[in-house]
Amino acid sequence: MIVGTTLVGHEQFFYYSSDGKRRENQWGPTIAYFPDEQKMLSGSSDKTARLWDLREGKEIEGTRVVCEQEVNAVAVSSDGRWVVTAGGEAYPHDIPGELKVYEMKTGIVKRFEGHSRGITCIDISIDSQLLANGSRDGTARTWSLDTSELVAGPFDIVDCAGAVRFSHDSRKLAVHSVFGSCLEVWDIQAQRLDSKTVGTPFEAHTDHVTGLALSNDSTLLASASLDFTIKL
Repeated sequence: MIVGTTLVGHEQFFYYSSDGKRRENQWGPTIAYFPDEQKMLSGSSDKTARLWDLREGKEIEGTRVVCEQEVNAVAVSSDGRWVVTAGGEAYPHDIPGELKVYEMKTGIVKRFEGHSRGITCIDISIDSQLLANGSRDGTARTWSLDTSELVAGPFDIVDCAGAVRFSHDSRKLAVHSVFGSCLEVWDIQAQRLDSKTVGTPFEAHTDHVTGLALSNDSTLLASASLDFTIKL
């Protein structure tokens, strides 16, 4: 890996709002490492997903994927078998999101459907069996990567999902909203809020929650916020 390298390729993207004005999408690219740490996946509002060779510091030719919508999130499974792209349009908001799963070895592409608006965040379980995603439609869902079937959900959350995270045993799913200060932890099998974890929903921040993490034993939830605090 070449430390200090700048990977260049994604383009600036513009859209037209309801008032007819041309506006810049200010969200930067989303990225994910491959398990070998020699490759990286990126996605952007320019509606492309790109694969990078980190040793050479450049995009791998012939691997670029052109998506139908802006790419908001990308993920790579821990075994390197699956690559996931997720997205939706900045405007209009009421278009179903795009969620695609690529099997690296076979080249098979699966499309997961169900959300009525754009996909904002994704996570893959540590055992590479489950995919979770959140959406602007105010719900989160979990899927089987092997069968493409819906495993749990839709889970109704406070508003647009900002991040989803599996517990290490894949039994729980933590979700935070983009505009709220609330965290929720869902029991995937029971398909209900998990009252054993921080008495969910957890409301302690005074501003938007920006990040979250679950401890290995799923007993401790950490959250970061625009109120400049981290709470456990």
